[in-house]
Amino acid sequence: MEKMYKYTVAGHTFGVSLPDGYSQEEYLAPYLPFVAAADAQPLFTVRLAHSQTLKELDPGKVVECLNDEAPYFWLFEKAEGGYNFGFSYTKKHPDCIVIPSSDLSQATVYVPTSHAERLAEFALSNAMMLLYTFNTTPLDTLMVHASVVAHDGGAYMFLGRSGTGKSTHSSLWLKHISNTYLLNDDNPVIRVEDGKVNIYGTPWSGKTPCYRNEVLALKASVRLSQAPHNVIRKLSALQSYASLMPACSCMRWDRRSTDALHRTVEKVISLVSGWHLECLPDADAANVCHAAIKQ
Repeated sequence: MEKMYKYTVAGHTFGVSLPDGYSQEEYLAPYLPFVAAADAQPLFTVRLAHSQTLKELDPGKVVECLNDEAPYFWLFEKAEGGYNFGFSYTKKHPDCIVIPSSDLSQATVYVPTSHAERLAEFALSNAMMLLYTFNTTPLDTLMVHASVVAHDGGAYMFLGRSGTGKSTHSSLWLKHISNTYLLNDDNPVIRVEDGKVNIYGTPWSGKTPCYRNEVLALKASVRLSQAPHNVIRKLSALQSYASLMPACSCMRWDRRSTDALHRTVEKVISLVSGWHLECLPDADAANVCHAAIKQ
């Protein structure tokens, strides 16, 4: 018999159904700080199921396999229209298949029976992030690929391509800037609420186990690039838009989602300053950044 668990992240509640033999303590441990109130109504639900082989599900024609690194994201076009999805550790084949309802308010994520225990947490987390992004983007909410530190009661977000040193720069703040701690190291959530921009910790923090159920005012957004020096400059509105937009998760083939994404990004950059830091991985980089954006 399946059991439903509910969680609230950045004010949005969702449900996860696990089959017999699966406990939230073992397969959903990062979500435990986000357990929802008993009467909270889920915005969407995800269900875990087994399949003898994923091929028998016939998810549709492969459109693309996206992302530069794992998890790789598979997009399948169904013959009758619409899409199914998949995630994998390599580009050889999907390791799980996500079959959603037409409005993406529900989805079943299938893992092969032979590898179910190994793949369950991977499959569930990626399916939940997918549905979370789709269902919350129209609600002035952005899931962002970034590392975020908390400092003096506010939050500072570091953006950049994979490998540019977001986590490294956060760690430099933790080491060299007093009264600083890590809020999230991979996928924080931004919400525009009552004319203010808040940023939330989430259960999705990449390779760093940082699952803080906290919210702070976002004070600045900083795009990083590697350089032989430490130089920071403030961005114009257009530059801030170009800096933040690529970091936001969105189903960009869906017009409703992309329109909502653009509107929310515009609100964020009108309220939060954007910066570009050319930097080395050293203490001076953290000090230069801190001194500029705290002014």
